[in-house]
Formats: sequence, C-alpha cells, structure tokens
Amino acid sequence: MNKTLLASALLSTCFSLQAHDIWIKADTHEINNDEQSVFALDVSRSAQAYIAEANHGIKSLQMSSPNGQSKKIIADYSGKVKEVFEVEFNEAGTYHFESPMTQVFLSFYFDEAGKKHKIRMPKTDYHTLPKGSKPEKTVEKQIITETYVSYNGFSDVKQTSKDGLQIVLMQHPNKLRAGEPLSFTLTYNGQPIPEAEVALKSLNEFYYQDSDKIEVDITSKDKGQVTFNPKHPGRYLLGVEYGLPLKNNVKADFRSIEKFLTFEITQ
Repeated sequence: MNKTLLASALLSTCFSLQAHDIWIKADTHEINNDEQSVFALDVSRSAQAYIAEANHGIKSLQMSSPNGQSKKIIADYSGKVKEVFEVEFNEAGTYHFESPMTQVFLSFYFDEAGKKHKIRMPKTDYHTLPKGSKPEKTVEKQIITETYVSYNGFSDVKQTSKDGLQIVLMQHPNKLRAGEPLSFTLTYNGQPIPEAEVALKSLNEFYYQDSDKIEVDITSKDKGQVTFNPKHPGRYLLGVEYGLPLKNNVKADFRSIEKFLTFEITQ
C-alpha cells in the first residue's frame, strides 16, 4: 500500500475547519439500554466563535430511523453556541441525524489604508462598505453536520441522497474500532471529488492529512477515497471542505461547502 503525506497547502483549509466545526454529541453513539428510550443530543459549535459562525445555529435535525422513515425534530434548547435535542428511539437499529444546510456570505475588502477586513455580507451590499474600500471577493459558506446513533443493535446504513457533498463510509459508522482503517468516499452530486480537503479532529487533538501522527492512504484519492488510521478510541469529528467558483452569481464569487461527521471509535 502506498502511503504518503499530502502537501502542507491543506493546512489553510484545515484551520478553517477547526474554526467552524459543529459536533453532534450523544453520551454514546452505541446505546444499549432496555429501560430507557429517550436520550439527549447536543449540537455544539466551536468555542472560539468566528464571524462565519454567526448564522450557523442548528434549530432542527432530520432524523432517519432504521425502517427508512424520516422526520424533523426541533431543538428543545437553543443557545448561542449550542442546541439540545430530546430524541426518542422507538425501534432497535441505526439512526441518522443531519442538520439543514446553513448559509452565510463572507466578504473580504481593503480599506483606504490598505488593511484587509472581513465582514458578513453578500456582493449586493458592497455599496454599504466604507468610502474608499476595494472589495476583494465574497465567499458563500454552507455548513451541514451529521451523525449516526445505534440503539440496542445495528442496522444497515443507506445513503439517503446523492445531492450535494456526501461522506460515504466504507464501514458501519457505529462499528469503528481503534487501530482499524477508517475509509470513506467523498462525492458531490454523485461524483467523486479528489480535490476536497479533509481534517480529522479528536476531543484532544487535530489530525491533519499531512500530519506524521496518523497514516493516510491516498492511493485512491483520485476517486475521492481517503483512509485514516486512528490509533486511539474516543469521539472524533471528520470535517470535509469543498470549494468551487461561481459564475454570474450576484451574491458571491466562490462557494465553500463544509460537512461534518461526528462518530466514536471504540476499543
């Protein structure tokens, strides 16, 4: 197997992922409890709030049950950096939770003195910038976060949609074990995207694609496939960012799509 390190150019995107990460946390993502069926999910954003996060509150989640049925659940508590959902599991198996896509426009400009600034606005609001400003670019940021929770057993996980940015795991998301490869395919509208950039974060540390602390198999990266080899159990966040230029768009020059997957690795 050909293992190598990716270029350090990825760091700029990985730091972006670190700034805007959104976790969906359960006490455990593999629940075994015959006496309780209602549990809490916490959706939490980065403790260091950046302007890009100001519009990324998660007020609802789409909950897909093992039988394929889906419903919208509303947050029981909503704060500035965290939401709490009460979730009832009515049958054994694996459930999928995904947030709706949130959107914010970030514009970069230079003032009269040449200093660079960042402000939340679309291109259509350039006329409100201070006199003498020179706009550089506007980025439309889209963020989605997801997770899987298994209740009293496992069931097959089906990809519910091919639209947009998708993280397709090669293993069951609640059967991941320390020391075993974590492989996944990245697609956009059903097509592999080798240019997508990836970061893996534990509760204690970031693992970058070009870090010597974790092995990354990129032999199939041209097919959008990536393999991490995490050595330690714990809760992890997989962050993926995919950017593309926009043509003839009145609000933005570029689109940055970020998707996050929260999961656990056990012994």
